[in-house]
Amino acid sequence: MAKPEPSAFLPAAGLPIVWAGQNAWRCLDTAYGSGHAFVKVWDAWRRDDHRPRLLHYVGLCAEAPQSDALLEAAKAEPHLSGLVASLAHLSQTITAGFHRYSFEGGQLLLTLCMGDLSKLLRQQRFQADTLLLDPDPKLDRSDGRWDLWRVKALARLSRRGAGLALRGHTAMLLRPVLQQCGFVVPDKNSSEPAGVVRAEFQPAWVLKNSRHDAIEPAVPVTRCVVVGAGLAGASVAAALARRGWQVVVLDAAATPAQGASGLPAGLVVPHVSADDCSLSRLSRSGVRMVLQQAQALLQQGQDWENTGVLQRFPSGNDDSPRPPPIWHTQAGWVKPAALVHAWLAQPGVRFLGDCAVAGLQRQGGLWRVLGTAGQVMTVAERVVLANAHGVLPLLDACSNAETSWTSELTWPVLRTVHGQVSWARHADSPLEALAALPASPVNGAGSLLPRVPLTAGLAWLAGATYQPADEADPGEQSQHAANLSRLTRLLPDLAAPLATMVATGEVQAWRGSRCVSADRLPLLGPVTAGADQGLWLCAAMGSRGLTLAVLCAELLAARWGAEPLPVEASLARALEATRGRSNAL
Repeated sequence: MAKPEPSAFLPAAGLPIVWAGQNAWRCLDTAYGSGHAFVKVWDAWRRDDHRPRLLHYVGLCAEAPQSDALLEAAKAEPHLSGLVASLAHLSQTITAGFHRYSFEGGQLLLTLCMGDLSKLLRQQRFQADTLLLDPDPKLDRSDGRWDLWRVKALARLSRRGAGLALRGHTAMLLRPVLQQCGFVVPDKNSSEPAGVVRAEFQPAWVLKNSRHDAIEPAVPVTRCVVVGAGLAGASVAAALARRGWQVVVLDAAATPAQGASGLPAGLVVPHVSADDCSLSRLSRSGVRMVLQQAQALLQQGQDWENTGVLQRFPSGNDDSPRPPPIWHTQAGWVKPAALVHAWLAQPGVRFLGDCAVAGLQRQGGLWRVLGTAGQVMTVAERVVLANAHGVLPLLDACSNAETSWTSELTWPVLRTVHGQVSWARHADSPLEALAALPASPVNGAGSLLPRVPLTAGLAWLAGATYQPADEADPGEQSQHAANLSRLTRLLPDLAAPLATMVATGEVQAWRGSRCVSADRLPLLGPVTAGADQGLWLCAAMGSRGLTLAVLCAELLAARWGAEPLPVEASLARALEATRGRSNAL
């Protein structure tokens, strides 16, 4: 018997009828294969006048999608050629792990997860509305992949009433297991496409949600106040606004991006570590996501550029061998302020400057945001603190029973670290310095952006220093010397011409401060453990605000909306705001 095509799975799953009028819809495809089923769902979503505002599609795959198979399958359907073309590049960038891709202005989100099926299922934290069990006709018969434990994992990811479309012979073989796990599998009826059966998750028992890793319920889409108009706050505001939230962003400064986000330009490049630590894995996801945002919102060549970045490992004081250089294809530079302004210009976001937040009060299920004179500046159901160094002082000012925050509670150490970037226009640089500039940005012990168009003209930027705020400021010239020292190890040919420029005062400085946690990872999550009262943190991104801001914003929005996470659940837990905190409520 011929295998059913992906198009047969859509009506069996009830699509597109079942998603009509919904704010969001979540599809889980357990065998993404070439991506043909995803394209069919995408096409159905685009054509539907009653489609959900946000469509999530999570595809699980054992290996990278094969674009050739997708292109071949789409030959018979020319109207899908545009969608297929936009997916063709994915097979070149997929590695093991989670990969988030944004389409249709952020209204359609594809999360591709590559690896072992059981492990991938365990790392999901959402409840699917529609499930497709092995819809790709190019796959071999795969009933052996599904046993009791995998079907239990599938049930954990299903909301009550979720539709499951699967092959008829698979339904026959798995019927006892499916029924044991809460799926109702009716006899085949004439209304279903040939070869495909629809099951429904309707367990006869009350579903419990008491496990420590339980899936968080969605909160109503209403109003939110974000404190802080830098990368962290602006990215959160844009992510929520795309989901229908009305967001007010408050900042003590008159204009956005006045803190560390005012850096003229910064590198967007993955962190590299020998043990592939959490920061390294998070940064790979973050780089991909911020470059997608830059491509959608900014002017290429002026505000950002996917140049690629050369990662070098300079020699130290010993003679031990160093790893060879790494070329990061998905990497480049971005102007943070341009990205912040673009996010704050999104529909549903309103920025208010010269609004220093001095306190918060919880009253009647709403948060009252207070100014320095005690006046109520605005109210909202939820508040996100994204004001970097100001997070803990603001929480101290809010110490009361209403916020469930008391000054006796201990938080992980947060430090303020100053930094300086050294830069100069090409027009002011000697010819020998320009000749020694590399073709692309270089990262390692310090970094160099060789060609960035600034208002003052084409410039190079090097840096940055890392000076704890509780230590004496060594001064601008000393910081230039520190940047030059690192740059000398990174690119020795630049040492002599740049040393002359530093000595003669021809190098300019940009200075800013970062907020850093003890483990160098951001704080993301509710202020209080247990019952979520709607007061959240998104802060402490350190030197990697550009790399991690979009990822953190999408993770926050996903948790609020009970959406698929953009990274593995274990990685998401590494960012929990209450980690390392004693006496957590």
